[in-house]
Amino acid sequence: MKRVNYLTFLIFLCIFSYFMMINTSMTAIAEDNQNYYKFSQDKIIKSIIHDYRDSFIREKELIRYTEELTGLDYEHCRFLIKESKEKYIDPFIVLGLIKRESDFNPKAKGVGGELGLGQLMENTAQIIAMNLGYSYNNEMLLDPVFNLKLTIAQLSYLNKVYDNDMHKTLTAYNRGQQGLKNYLTTCDGRGVSDYSTKVLQFASIYKEEFENLKY
Repeated sequence: MKRVNYLTFLIFLCIFSYFMMINTSMTAIAEDNQNYYKFSQDKIIKSIIHDYRDSFIREKELIRYTEELTGLDYEHCRFLIKESKEKYIDPFIVLGLIKRESDFNPKAKGVGGELGLGQLMENTAQIIAMNLGYSYNNEMLLDPVFNLKLTIAQLSYLNKVYDNDMHKTLTAYNRGQQGLKNYLTTCDGRGVSDYSTKVLQFASIYKEEFENLKY
């Protein structure tokens, strides 16, 4: 009887020890997983902070570059970059366009009545302003922020119409949508024009300059 009790006790002890080992192992695994998760989480947070910091620094550098390139005020340059990004337009293309249109002169007046940085026509500008919910008069086009707002909005609209085809977008900006339609019947249908080519050349030059700069 004592032998049976002793064997029962040994079996119980073995089973108890087995479950204790499993519990200890599971606890260790859980702790390892928790530590790994914490490490991964910390790594992700540090990566996000690092990327955000680099992005912020790079944006400040781009504003500074835009100031030096255009001669516009800091706030105007900051607005140009912010508005371009919000409308999914490359800011270098905007820079290329206003270089081609006005040579960065916010008070520029064209022979056909075009005004401001983006050399907007009155009839076009009125429609854009109305769609954006803004009041409008011609003199407002000489304000850099207002002109950039309308110029970038028009670029964004045309870029959507022409499925991100920047040559067609820029040619339509220059000639109007009907003008582009007429132009497409006289060329290879790709919408490449002297105007779009020049704007994109400027954009490429400015982008390369900026990427090679070290402030």
